[in-house]
Amino acid sequence: MANMRPNMIDLSQLRFQIGELSKMTGVSTRQLRYWEKKEFISANERGGDQEARVFGFKVYIKVSLIKRYLDEGYTLAAANEKSKSTIDDAIWFHHFFDQSFRGIETIDGKRAINLGFFDQAQNQILYGFNEDGHITYEVRPVPKID
Repeated sequence: MANMRPNMIDLSQLRFQIGELSKMTGVSTRQLRYWEKKEFISANERGGDQEARVFGFKVYIKVSLIKRYLDEGYTLAAANEKSKSTIDDAIWFHHFFDQSFRGIETIDGKRAINLGFFDQAQNQILYGFNEDGHITYEVRPVPKID
């Protein structure tokens, strides 16, 4: 089955100058420069007449995670490693969801996420439901087309 997710905003196009990144994350520009020197983060390549360093959305996420782990008491090196692991998990989840998501449907009057075929024969579909924060799953036969 093809990817059924609608086109989303391309977050990779977002750019932030170091001062903006500092304000958004609560990490000082001095710290950001230090992290850049330690190669925990990196600015985008500068093009043409561009003098100010700019950072992309992925760096914003990494800086936010490092700060969170530092605030929890991790050392800078450990916070950096933990942020890499968290980002790897998020990327894995994104790819998994991208491949499995088939759409949102209404089943018996309830909204459900179609997570694709449950069996290799493709006779059953796995649906996920969220009722007031309570997540449940159901396997149902593929609907017959009249």
